[in-house]
Amino acid sequence: MNEHIKLEVTKLYTFDDFEADRRRDECRLRRLDREMDNRVSRDMAINTALSEHPVVRYVKELPVESTLYPAIEYLKQSDDRERSILSLDQEDAVQETTDQERIDRGTDEFDGENYIDTPEYITWCMPAHDIGRPVDKGCGFIRSQSGDIVFTACPSDHEHHIKGKRIHCWSLRCPQCMNDTALKGAHEIEKNLLSFATLKRKQNDDQGDIGHWVMSPPQDFAKRMVQTRKEYDWLSKYIGDSMFEYGATAGVTIFHPWRQQEDMWRFSPHFHVLCYGRIDTTSFRKRNPGWVLKKVHPRERIRSIHHTAAYLMTHMGLGMSERHVEECDFSLKIMNHLIPGLNSGKDSRFSDKDVEAAFEGKGRMVGDLSDIDWFDWVREELYKETRIRYWGGVSRNNIRTVEVVRQYKIRVCKECGTLLRTYDGFDDTTGQYVRYICDIKVRAFAKDMAIVNTIFLQYKERLRSAKMDMTEFAAMIPYAVSAIEFIEPNDDLIMDGPFEEPDSYFLRRQRIAFGDGLTE
Repeated sequence: MNEHIKLEVTKLYTFDDFEADRRRDECRLRRLDREMDNRVSRDMAINTALSEHPVVRYVKELPVESTLYPAIEYLKQSDDRERSILSLDQEDAVQETTDQERIDRGTDEFDGENYIDTPEYITWCMPAHDIGRPVDKGCGFIRSQSGDIVFTACPSDHEHHIKGKRIHCWSLRCPQCMNDTALKGAHEIEKNLLSFATLKRKQNDDQGDIGHWVMSPPQDFAKRMVQTRKEYDWLSKYIGDSMFEYGATAGVTIFHPWRQQEDMWRFSPHFHVLCYGRIDTTSFRKRNPGWVLKKVHPRERIRSIHHTAAYLMTHMGLGMSERHVEECDFSLKIMNHLIPGLNSGKDSRFSDKDVEAAFEGKGRMVGDLSDIDWFDWVREELYKETRIRYWGGVSRNNIRTVEVVRQYKIRVCKECGTLLRTYDGFDDTTGQYVRYICDIKVRAFAKDMAIVNTIFLQYKERLRSAKMDMTEFAAMIPYAVSAIEFIEPNDDLIMDGPFEEPDSYFLRRQRIAFGDGLTE
């Protein structure tokens, strides 16, 4: 009897223990599966955020030949062959100023008898080569309190969309941010070029397809001219003016100091041009012997201005020149900082950030200068960076912003239409909807600004009663245009009005992610 009871108890214990072990194993397997899924999703989110154009690898890894050139010796020489390239008007553009003008300007050195104009020599570098910048500027993934990455994903299926969120310094010099900065800059180039073409088409003047051209001056001449600010500015202007003179109607010029040859980037200055119009290459070459002007893939149509411009920006030349300290008007700079409008530039108006700081009793609106990094502030005045040059009908003097229309949007998954969510790490299973503010510029040609304003004032009340904004009004008239008319719209939801939170909340967050804001 006792043996029978003992056997039954043993059987009962063994069965319960087996069930408990099985349940624990199932929990371990579920945790392991969840961890594996999170690991796969984390890798997808990181890889998507870090994806780069193939040429970026060559920019970062291949050695770069120095752009240092015996500029001083060559600038003293007078080569008749090279000087014959320039017309008399062009030579006048680079003539030296008089002694009295140099003395009045106060920017020259004194050699004992005469004042010598001090040139602004340019230091050129390849994008993504400022190795210390990511640490200095805090670039990298945004982290949750648990230390995991913050990411945006489709809640229905991570295969549809998942991307880690990052902080960018938005500089082409940054090895971590260069790729995304090139894409952002290319988006601006595309909007400017398409705004011009769309306005022309609305006025029954079709510009045709955009062309991609390469212009190479004689190399000794080019290497000499890109050494100093004055000569480089003249050469860039000459190229834009020449393209316009020989058939182009509007375009943008991107300078490349190097060409990829064999196993390194060789110093070989040339210019890439994206422009509208038919170019008379024969006449150009007759006027400019020794220059090379050719169209890239002449039998093919550019499928994407955005991707072409981004590719060009990944290995464009980044030039920095130092001004003489006597040329810097620091008093005007500080006055313009406190009283916007005295001078042009980024401080020429109060920003949303200034308004936010004023509510806290800080910032330049209340005369507070405690947040200024004086080293960077002085550096900005002393050093000038070369920029992409717009010319013709797309120059900043020919096309202007009429108004900026603000939209409030919620991001949607392109695959399934589900509202995307931002998760604070992979332990966050709820997330928040991705809401953002989008500012859309309405543009017009400078010569048509008066007409646009007159028409708008005439129909202002009707537009208000019909609940139409300026983008819808621009689509109805031939003198104005917005990006909505030429860029394929996304599926993001447009809200009827502002979000419950103040705009400053979203603008602050977007500045961290997108620099100066998000525009279409």
